[in-house]
Amino acid sequence: MSFSSLRLLVWATISMVLVAGCSGAGNITPAPASDVGDALSGAQTVSVAFPDAAVMRRWDEEGAPALPTAGTSPLGSGIGREYVLANLGSGYIYVANPVANSIEMFPKAGNGDIPPAATLSGSNTGLDEPVDPYVSTSGAIYVTSVISNSVAVFPAGSRGNQAPTQHIFGHNTGLVGPSGIALDSKGDIFVASSKLNTICVFAPNANGNAKPIRTIVGSSTGLSDPDGIALNSKDELIVANFKANSVTVYAANATQNARPIQTISGTATGLLAPVFVALDSAGNIYATNVTGNSVVAFKPAANGNVKPIRMISGTKTGLSQPIGIKAVANGMLFIANSGANDINVYAAGATGNVAPTASIGGRTTKLTHPDGLSVF
Repeated sequence: MSFSSLRLLVWATISMVLVAGCSGAGNITPAPASDVGDALSGAQTVSVAFPDAAVMRRWDEEGAPALPTAGTSPLGSGIGREYVLANLGSGYIYVANPVANSIEMFPKAGNGDIPPAATLSGSNTGLDEPVDPYVSTSGAIYVTSVISNSVAVFPAGSRGNQAPTQHIFGHNTGLVGPSGIALDSKGDIFVASSKLNTICVFAPNANGNAKPIRTIVGSSTGLSDPDGIALNSKDELIVANFKANSVTVYAANATQNARPIQTISGTATGLLAPVFVALDSAGNIYATNVTGNSVVAFKPAANGNVKPIRMISGTKTGLSQPIGIKAVANGMLFIANSGANDINVYAAGATGNVAPTASIGGRTTKLTHPDGLSVF
């Protein structure tokens, strides 16, 4: 079964007992700003929406995970599994909790069992099992939701029960199982529609039941359960194909049944169910292998059945169903581990059986099966 199929099909209802009697919205007071990062100033009260009469959990390929633990952190609720990390601006990480329909935010320099610095959640957000957020250079937050087949766009600095300023959903969008999301230099919105083996591209101001301005789809594309996507400095599109064990690259403005200009595929590549991709400042291509518990890196022009230039793999790495990945400017790697419920940080150039330099994980983090990842 594909990774996107798991997102869509294998959930079961959990009793509201899990939220310890908490229903509706509640007000909680966060820790001082010194405890949660310089993006916040002083103590403040935020409204946090808890799940309605039922919450969901995922049944993973290896069996049923432990039930999520109810509770709240100083700045938000955290029930259920994490899906995505994205960037906030001044050194922050965003994580999506699909079960709680929320985005959790952590300081980039965080380590250990720490609470989220802030939370974006509630009925106004339109989040419906959020999968992958992307933060633009202006700080706007773009989030895909797999259950509602939608994209929500939030103003910079959004938190709490914030309504999106744009909400792309409906039959005309062509979104079925949306996963990875990214913007090109013009602000066009690229979304992987994984269940249809399609990349949909929307105008920057797209809203409602909007049609894509173009799509990449067809047998020549090589798309096969596309999940994570990224765009390089030339606006070339890089895609992780979960079912094909491949990474494909498309020319800027590619459309319809376009052939990839590069296809990284074959036994030498080490690609095993790749889910997300990332690029470093040199244009090197990174991919997470959810089946292989590894991360592979390729040169920008890699093509064919080529060996990776680096591979992180082994018992010391802490990799356990790695999903989300982000390479920051200094070369460090941030990786979300779905199996270990944590976020690991690796030094620039890390390769082989290396331990992370930092790890955000534990009960206080509320991380459960984190997925996509981005850092700014």
